[in-house]
Amino acid sequence: MHIITRTGVTATQRNIAVKWIKRCLREITRQHYELPADYSTARTDITVTVKLAGHRSSACERGVTIDLTAFNKNITTLMEYPAFKNDPVIGSVDITSPELVLAGTIAHEVSHFVQYRYGPDTRWLCNRYRKPHGEGFQDIYRILRSRVVNPHLGSD
Repeated sequence: MHIITRTGVTATQRNIAVKWIKRCLREITRQHYELPADYSTARTDITVTVKLAGHRSSACERGVTIDLTAFNKNITTLMEYPAFKNDPVIGSVDITSPELVLAGTIAHEVSHFVQYRYGPDTRWLCNRYRKPHGEGFQDIYRILRSRVVNPHLGSD
């Protein structure tokens, strides 16, 4: 994992973001998800940029960019796209912890990374990975939200 920290991001903030990225990658690269990567070293091919620019977070096949502005402003609502905002697993949710909102954002962006990086070569994703928030993305995001983020929602 190659980490780029932009101006204004503290080591503590960076470490919180990296902690959640690692948790998401650890889960989605488990052997039973059959990603075409050595799941013990799959995290070596991702570039993580952590910033405080007031822009959106994003992802592509090379890595993820996480904007910590909402985390710094103590935002407590994880907002999702209209197509799945009412979904009980991956939908929008009010949370009392800004860190868990950040964790949900990170799970969303890691899902895009996996979608674009591994989707073309993964048996269960190869026919439905192309649409940015389509079925393939939602399948990956559902795994990460249900296994990594949502279990903490009851404890926040």
